[in-house]
Amino acid sequence: MKTTRREFIHRVGIALGSLMAALRACWFDLDNPKLQSFDDTDFSRELRQRHEDALTTLVDSGELDAAVADEIAAAFEEAIAHVQRQQASCYIALPPEFAPRDDLMRQADLLEGLAAEGDIDPGTVAEAQEALERDIAWLAQFHAGEVPEELEGIEVTPEAAEAARILVGLLLGDQGFEGS
Repeated sequence: MKTTRREFIHRVGIALGSLMAALRACWFDLDNPKLQSFDDTDFSRELRQRHEDALTTLVDSGELDAAVADEIAAAFEEAIAHVQRQQASCYIALPPEFAPRDDLMRQADLLEGLAAEGDIDPGTVAEAQEALERDIAWLAQFHAGEVPEELEGIEVTPEAAEAARILVGLLLGDQGFEGS
């Protein structure tokens, strides 16, 4: 039997929804006790791979711009590094990327908490998205081997802004994902 256009679009929508749910689960897995190790583990490698696979599929399907995916990937990698860094001895000096990583994790926790409450103030979401934009732009530069001087003066690229919008939607459970 031939699939109708409507059925095809419905199936694609379901597949993309499942993919976005998988990408969201990766971010929520940053709290998983299995990641609570300074060293890379099978779990951290598998988590990175799941996240990379989801981004690759979204880019390949045309739902996500590759440059935006790169921003999201850099933020995710730095988030994992932050969780792992917290397991290090307190005698290790904090590197410059610690503050933006910490900010990223706090914003993610805030958005996850807002989603759980169900009563979301648009102003709070806008503030969190603005902070995420700045953090993502800083972390992407750091991840690329640059060390920006100050977080406050960082220029937010359109890709970082879009990555932040997508992450806010993911963390809040917004199912209305529209790629760039």
